[in-house]
Amino acid sequence: MRKLAAVMAALILLILPAAGCCETVSGISDWFSTPTATPSPDAFRFRDGIRWGMNKQQVQALEPTPMTERNSDDNNTLSIMKTNGKVTVSRFTADLVFMFREDSLLMITYEFKSQTLANDYAYLTAALSSLYGEKAPADPMKIKALMDGINPNLYKTEMIRESGVWTLSDGTTVYLYYYSSDAFAIMYVSPGLGSRVYQTNGL
Repeated sequence: MRKLAAVMAALILLILPAAGCCETVSGISDWFSTPTATPSPDAFRFRDGIRWGMNKQQVQALEPTPMTERNSDDNNTLSIMKTNGKVTVSRFTADLVFMFREDSLLMITYEFKSQTLANDYAYLTAALSSLYGEKAPADPMKIKALMDGINPNLYKTEMIRESGVWTLSDGTTVYLYYYSSDAFAIMYVSPGLGSRVYQTNGL
């Protein structure tokens, strides 16, 4: 009996360290596991749940309006998807444009044309302020630089006027501005694009 008890005690002593080792290895592997990305509660959400960084396929799956895609650069890294028809925004209709760099959503615009401009512009200014707070003045050159980063040469700086900007808690910026004599736009810019605007001509 004493020999049997000794053998059992030895087996227990061998098993316990092995079990401890397994727990330790498991714990270490947990440190290096990749967590599932969860969007911040403050992260900007566009219509239909569209978020920054989504690819074209994800955006098309959420936006029900049919769209046409085109590339805006020779390297095929910049792409634009525009709705084939007008979409409803606030109490108006507009063209909706999604802009991507390397298949990652970075900018969105609503383009308004042939509206009763002055009244509509004032209404949308008030509507955006009710969501995002007081509007600040926006530099037309920055608006053009942001657009040039995705859709080069679309705007002329001298045509951009009455521009304003709202900055959201996650760093998203929202611009409202005229870009021609008979058209204006709301432009939503992701923090990733808005934080680095460079003029590189001649460098």
